[in-house]
Amino acid sequence: MELTLPDLLAQRAAANGTAVVLRKKDRGLWKTVTWADLDSRRRAVAAALQAVEFRQGDVAGLLSETTPDAVYVDLGILSAGGVSLALHPEEEAEQVRAILRDSGCRVLFVENEEQLDKALTVRESCPALTRIVILDMKGLREFSDAGCESFDSFVDCGVAGDPVAIRPDHPAVRLDDRTLTHAEVLAMVTDANKQLGACSGDERLAVLPMSDPLERIHGLYLALDAGVVSNYLESPETARENLQELKPTLFGADTEAWTRLHARIAAGAAAATRLQRMLYNWAIRAGSGNPIANALVLRAVRRELGMDRLRVAYVAGNKPPTEVTDWAAALGVSIQPVKT
Repeated sequence: MELTLPDLLAQRAAANGTAVVLRKKDRGLWKTVTWADLDSRRRAVAAALQAVEFRQGDVAGLLSETTPDAVYVDLGILSAGGVSLALHPEEEAEQVRAILRDSGCRVLFVENEEQLDKALTVRESCPALTRIVILDMKGLREFSDAGCESFDSFVDCGVAGDPVAIRPDHPAVRLDDRTLTHAEVLAMVTDANKQLGACSGDERLAVLPMSDPLERIHGLYLALDAGVVSNYLESPETARENLQELKPTLFGADTEAWTRLHARIAAGAAAATRLQRMLYNWAIRAGSGNPIANALVLRAVRRELGMDRLRVAYVAGNKPPTEVTDWAAALGVSIQPVKT
């Protein structure tokens, strides 16, 4: 029997209620979210949407960095029978306007004051947009607007009711110019995991925006299906430190991220002593199959990158430049391209 995404979540939560499914680095500590917590929070968002007469097939948007709150919103929209639309957090106001108008977005969840400003700038020219929900009210204590409310206030108004009847062929996720059904999303997840082989016990670090199919389909939804723990950055600026500390077993990133990692190690090698440079260059040529190169250099490089436990590395679309993939292969990291 074909499932919907809410069906999948309900099944996993029933089987793994006390197990950790998400973590977020906050003030130096990794805070955990269990399957039971996740299930409760996505249901609360769904109930709140139903309370404001958000109907099956309606579009709700998310303008936020990738965080656990963004996950609750995304899954809550799906659980309310809606279509979830994630916008890149760095979109300019004019592009936000175009996306909201074209999609007919009815409810927009914004991360903070910065994203709220964009939403308020374009609201009047987005006739379908009736409500803006603010996830983080920092700096907005005195803010008041009849069309806006805090996330906590919004969720508090929800009343648990009958689950929405959602079929696998109902629309679920809007990605770029495509709207995917629940069945199409789960088929993509299944295909991706045949290639990647994610499994319970794996850990991943979310470094891409929710608007990126690599994060949404091959990151979050794949993790929920396979029982992978998703870990979220303390902030975009701490990606390097969080990667080093977490040491994920799965790492999906875009070509730019892989290129930056290569450039950082190359710059470090260039600044080293002549002997160290010679040893590094020799080890890269020898590759991880050489036990001496591995012991003297490559193991330390993988540790510096936070990749000493890495089992699966992947990128969407085209692979990074050959220089980067060859370098990664020398470290023992094979970057697999996945189709989005």
